[in-house]
Amino acid sequence: MTIFYYAYGSSSIASHIAIEETGIEYQAQRVDLANGEQKTEAYLAINPRGRVPALKVDHQPILTENVAILYYLAEQYPEAKLLPTDTFAKAQVISLASFFASSVHVAHRHIRKPHQYTTDESAFAEIQAIGRKTFWNYLQEIDRLLIGKEWLFDQYTFADPYALIFYWSGVRQKLPVHDLQAFTAHKDRLIQCPAVRLVLEKDPDAGIVLNLPK
Repeated sequence: MTIFYYAYGSSSIASHIAIEETGIEYQAQRVDLANGEQKTEAYLAINPRGRVPALKVDHQPILTENVAILYYLAEQYPEAKLLPTDTFAKAQVISLASFFASSVHVAHRHIRKPHQYTTDESAFAEIQAIGRKTFWNYLQEIDRLLIGKEWLFDQYTFADPYALIFYWSGVRQKLPVHDLQAFTAHKDRLIQCPAVRLVLEKDPDAGIVLNLPK
């Protein structure tokens, strides 16, 4: 039995889309972040960090973090073609996904959760402002990576749905992401993909934020 733990509106969307791309049978278990389910004893027994995503595969130890889950799914189910076959090309995709996790996601967290970086409430506004500027710079960098291209690399990879998270986050932060023409076109291509649509249509906020076609 494969169990995937996810949450609405979170970075777990990337791994959720990837697991759908594999076509395997799995149980999707939503974690209610808004009501603090990630902090409960029951969920901390699954992932002591209290985060999503998490993946449980049969009797294996729990697997956490998007980059690790995405890599596992790509290697375990090569027919899904979530990674190129060339070793160096694989490393390039993992490099970009690692950048998403370590830098882009962290910049966005500075906007949403300044309390994680200081107990001085008077500093919250400055932390958020710096996070907003940094996050916007990263969105523009992603846009530049996509100029003249269909996907971030020569083929569709798990980096593409991962990037979608940040487009969504930019919309929610009222940043002018629609001005990023290459990134917007990339978003429009992604939401036509069956696995992407299936995951996003389950999320109550996705349709509004991404303007999903009916």
